[in-house]
Amino acid sequence: MEVLSVSVVVFTIMAGFSILFPILPFWASNLGASPFEIGLMFSAYPLAQFLSSRFWGRLSDKFGYKVGIAIGSLGFSITSLLIPLHPSPIYIIAIRFLGGLISSAALPSSSAYIGAISSERTYAKNFGIYGASLGLGIVVGPFIGGIASKFSLSLPFLFSGLLGFLAFLFTLSFVRNIKGRFQEGTIRAKLPKDKTILVILSFLGMLVMVNFEAILALFIKDRFALGSVEVGYLLGISGLVGAVFQASASRVINLLGYWRVIAISLFGSALISLIVPFSPNFPFLSLLVVILVSLSGLSQPAILSLLSRGVENRGEVMGAYQSATSFGRIIGPAMAGFLYSFNFKFPFLFASFVSLLSLLLWFKFKNLYTPV
Repeated sequence: MEVLSVSVVVFTIMAGFSILFPILPFWASNLGASPFEIGLMFSAYPLAQFLSSRFWGRLSDKFGYKVGIAIGSLGFSITSLLIPLHPSPIYIIAIRFLGGLISSAALPSSSAYIGAISSERTYAKNFGIYGASLGLGIVVGPFIGGIASKFSLSLPFLFSGLLGFLAFLFTLSFVRNIKGRFQEGTIRAKLPKDKTILVILSFLGMLVMVNFEAILALFIKDRFALGSVEVGYLLGISGLVGAVFQASASRVINLLGYWRVIAISLFGSALISLIVPFSPNFPFLSLLVVILVSLSGLSQPAILSLLSRGVENRGEVMGAYQSATSFGRIIGPAMAGFLYSFNFKFPFLFASFVSLLSLLLWFKFKNLYTPV
């Protein structure tokens, strides 16, 4: 029941967050924002998360994970409602940054909570359900936003804020407060070596995924002369399949073990990234993308489980993880676009190289994670 409670909260927050994905560019464009300013609106949020996630994670260890989730969901709700109140691109950028600073309390606190209530036997299962809820929220949100925008471009912001507030109320009602270990007198605790490697792998993995997200639509348009409808279907279907794989990841992890699942995922990512630019047609490309997202759906619960095992300051550990993935989201799109401007194959070859580098790193420190 506790896993489902937090998963519902995370689903609601992510649905509210992703509602704005298809709406924000049009809203900002109507206000006269330049493409650069629209880019800043999207990058301000992960930048703020990168700066504040570890702080919030550490604070949640001291005051409780319920407190962190509640602060994050309420902060997200308020800042979403503030966005349409003033028609200025600079104002929106500032509010997005503020929203990232406050709402970043929710994810490290919620993932730390899942780790705290899990046992050796249930880590993979619980993080699989948690990850699936997060993924489904991201898939459902744009659908809600698209429908709401038909009535008014400001309506999705209201829906986003209401979903954040519902998550806040649900947290107060159904999530109990669990605390981690807080080290007094230190700004941040040093992560153990095995956790540091996992955080680095998470950053590199996010680089690969964001690399695809950033230029996939452009690649499909240039290579196959297709548009937003086909891209939308592909992203929606792959997201749903990825969520299914996350929810059932525990079965594969129990069969193969954590180390093998992550190794297979990294190898598959390197191979698929290498093949993608040579895709002969859109259906073949779609199959590759679905497989890539599915492999990520298996590896994420494994990584989160290993991050949570054997530590008491889970909030800070998960905060470091969230900061690393946010950093990947900051630099990934710009790097992908820069490489694509030289040759459409370069971003995918870069993603393959990063995945291969991650695999070599994983093999190098195999002794830290086996026989799990």
